[in-house]
Amino acid sequence: MKYYKFQTRKPRRTYLKFIFLILLLGLAWGLWQFGPFRGLDTKKIVENSVLKEKTFERMPQEIKNGQLTAWLIEDHTVPIISIQFLFERAGYAYDEQGQEGRAVLASEMMLFGAGKNNRFEFQELLELNGIRLGFEALRDDFDGYLITPSYHKKTAFALLKDVLTEPNWEDKDFEVVKNQVLAALKMQKEQPEDELSLAFNEVLYKNHPYGRNPLGKAEDIKNLKLSQVKAFLKSNLAQDNLMIGIAGDITAEETKAVLAQIFANLNAESEVQPLEPPVVDFTPQTTHIERDTAQSIGRFAALGAERTAPDFYALYIANHILGGSGLTSRLSLKAREDKGLTYGIGTYLSTSENTPLIIGYFSATPENYAKAAEILRQEWQNFAQKGATEEELQAARDYLLASFNLRFSSIDDIAQMLLGMQKYNLGLDFLQKRNTYVKNVRLKDIRRAAKKYFKSLPLEVNIGIKE
Repeated sequence: MKYYKFQTRKPRRTYLKFIFLILLLGLAWGLWQFGPFRGLDTKKIVENSVLKEKTFERMPQEIKNGQLTAWLIEDHTVPIISIQFLFERAGYAYDEQGQEGRAVLASEMMLFGAGKNNRFEFQELLELNGIRLGFEALRDDFDGYLITPSYHKKTAFALLKDVLTEPNWEDKDFEVVKNQVLAALKMQKEQPEDELSLAFNEVLYKNHPYGRNPLGKAEDIKNLKLSQVKAFLKSNLAQDNLMIGIAGDITAEETKAVLAQIFANLNAESEVQPLEPPVVDFTPQTTHIERDTAQSIGRFAALGAERTAPDFYALYIANHILGGSGLTSRLSLKAREDKGLTYGIGTYLSTSENTPLIIGYFSATPENYAKAAEILRQEWQNFAQKGATEEELQAARDYLLASFNLRFSSIDDIAQMLLGMQKYNLGLDFLQKRNTYVKNVRLKDIRRAAKKYFKSLPLEVNIGIKE
């Protein structure tokens, strides 16, 4: 079962040219590791990559049919169609009090029969036609995907339409799903990472719905009825909170017809009420959870920038330099490579419009945890005071320019990108402009962002034995 958005849930289909590229990269790595070219300057490989100067050339088309809108990129290279969609304000944070877990139960029930097909008939149709369909209840949104061979699109579109508007669920299947979610709730207590994640959200968001357990409450789940979960589809999944990204072997004219076929029977307006943004206290503090574990694990957070903020790209690159570039980040070089204190340490940006965050993580043996945490604090403050160097900026810029093009290695990736562009109001021309945004960031911008966003030590929550 799927419960956390960081889990990989969508299948990938890669173009031949990108398979070839990956093979070349693998060959280069093998030669560097084991062959006569050991010691190859990988930094120069990235700097000289042909991908660095490439720009995604095709503009998305905005397709409208009544109230429904989709962003489309046609690609007839392979006979695959990917439809990515989400319903805003339909995630688990929007479950009503007393019904926490309804969104998750709905996401798990979606493939348990629809239209005239019961659970087994429905799943057999998916398998026989090579159709992949899935749903997930995230914190803010309820999202889904359909990936189908274009020669089975008629069947695929009909199945998705039935799933959204004509659930054919049985009570016995509903009880099975409820028991699975209840079992997952119990398993959370056995996993240090899950316990830490839940505590982290509680410390950040207190009693706000963002601090909820993503799986819901056991008592609410036990009391929820199948009729209430079916009602979720009508009340929360509507045309006015729907966004759609489509890519692949489909024309604009076909897309317009598909919008009507699949989504026109949804209610025009969602009944979900908006949430007040959470008030987060970022005063530096440490919350410790005592637990007997081989590794002590920490998570930390500081205020970030919204996706459309003027200084977003300066923060984006600053974060990449400090902790977002894997083994080559400052934090990793100091704590892992130089001192050998941690197996992994890093940071990433969470771009929620309600609470944009800089989130970090690391783990260490109990005797090394305090030392690793101190290096984190030192590097955090040093970065706030001095920012990055010109060499670090150039290396980050080269990598971010070259790697961006690899995001378009499959039809599914492109459809997801189109969905994200709508979600964050990036504009139809984002694919053409993004690399320019990265190129335009200067060292003074990095230093300004570092001073602004890293000026205070982060809030920390950790779990494990305290040495």
